[in-house]
Amino acid sequence: HHDPGRCPRQTGPAGALPSSERRFPWETADSGTNTPATLDQLRPLPNGRLNLSGSTRDVLDTFLSEHPRAAPEVIASQFKEAAKAHLSEPALSEATDLMTRYAAYQDALRATQTQSAPPPNVAPELTAILKLQQASALREQFLGSEFKEALYGQEEQVQRYQLARQQILSVQGWSEQQRNEELAALEREYPRAVVEAATNPR
Repeated sequence: HHDPGRCPRQTGPAGALPSSERRFPWETADSGTNTPATLDQLRPLPNGRLNLSGSTRDVLDTFLSEHPRAAPEVIASQFKEAAKAHLSEPALSEATDLMTRYAAYQDALRATQTQSAPPPNVAPELTAILKLQQASALREQFLGSEFKEALYGQEEQVQRYQLARQQILSVQGWSEQQRNEELAALEREYPRAVVEAATNPR
């Protein structure tokens, strides 16, 4: 029995691009047709150091997704070999160091996510705050402040803004005016780019 109307091979698994879907939910659905982040997106600054940008994390994620899971040092040596064509020193060593840290961070994040179920009777908002704090602490531990800020700075601000906004919206007994004043005050605390990213429809 053959179904002429459909060839199942043409459609990949629904979650073929989990990292890009998870990272940029405000992107259009067809963004998956773009080529994934590649090593040639790694660029040095004029002073020769690695240029850390929003796409740096995409490059690391793509590399990890395309290689079998291994110890961070193994991943980093594979990454260094591949990155030699695109970077010279000192950016090459910085990128390799970042890859080692990032792979170790991802391992630690996976371990904590599989171990820790949220405690019972804890409000979902509190669970979200705890998860954000836990991930932030792991980033600080494994990546260090500079790499953490470059790779996750805006994303963490967006998450904090969203959580604070949810808390304001969930307070009982406020008038509409009080709520709007609190929301406006919250918006003033954050850069415009963070507010726009947080309030973009998902």
